[in-house]
Formats: sequence, C-alpha cells, structure tokens
Amino acid sequence: MTTAGSCPFCSGAQTVYLESERWQLFRHADPVPLAGWMMLASRAHRGGLDELSPVEQGEAGVILAALAKAVRAETGCERTYSITFNEAVRHLHLHVIPRHASDPTTTSWALADRYRATARKETEAADPAEAERAARAIAARVAPELARLGFVAPRA
Repeated sequence: MTTAGSCPFCSGAQTVYLESERWQLFRHADPVPLAGWMMLASRAHRGGLDELSPVEQGEAGVILAALAKAVRAETGCERTYSITFNEAVRHLHLHVIPRHASDPTTTSWALADRYRATARKETEAADPAEAERAARAIAARVAPELARLGFVAPRA
C-alpha cells in the first residue's frame, strides 16, 4: 500500500503543470503510452473517490470536463476516456486519455493492453518530448477555465 511518504504525487516526484489548493495536474509518467495522457490528482492523500470531501466532489467533475475538452483540442482525438484505478499508487488520481478513432490500440479495453505492453517495453512509448509538449499545451488550454477554481501554474 502506498503511504503519503512513498507516494509519487505527495513526494513531488512528478512535474506539476497546474495546481490548486485541492488538486494537481500532471501528465502520465514515462514511459507514457500516448502523448496527451493527463492525470488529475487530489492534493490530500486520498485512496479513492469515496474519500473526497464535498468540495472536492463538486470540483472533480468540472475539472475533468475541462481537461477532457483541452485534451481533445490539443491532440485532435475524437473523444477521451476518464478512468481511475488507484492500485499501483493508492492516491486518488484520475486519468484523461485521448481516444483516436484511427488507432485501434486506444479503443476500450485495448487501451489497457497497450498500457501494459508499453510498461513491459513491448510497444514503443510516446516520445517524451512530444508528451511534454502536449502536456504543457493542454495545461495552457485548460488554465483559463480552471483559474476560477483557484488553479495556477506552480512556482518554479
């Protein structure tokens, strides 16, 4: 079980693109299966959706909708998937993943196969530079909408 001390979200091990009092926006860590694969994590070390405060519950849907719109606009995907497992890292983090009609490996459960194959290095990961560029562009697209919830770019 991940504890706050060993948690990659709590430890600051990943680049934060936007943050608020209650949330942080990341891209998927390398090896990232797809450029544009973003993650929203609660700042508080929570195990799942059922542990969110009422305020966090109210914000989560607004943030995910805005993030999905930004991922679609930046990647050109037809739609997005939003999932949360919180298994490998037991800190609430929600994935927003581009779904490209032209790429059958991004469909439904095939996406899970692609994820595992990328982790095992059987499938080539997205170029880290492109994943970084896409994440920064997505954050820039969503920042104005999320500013009303207190999101800002983190201090360097």
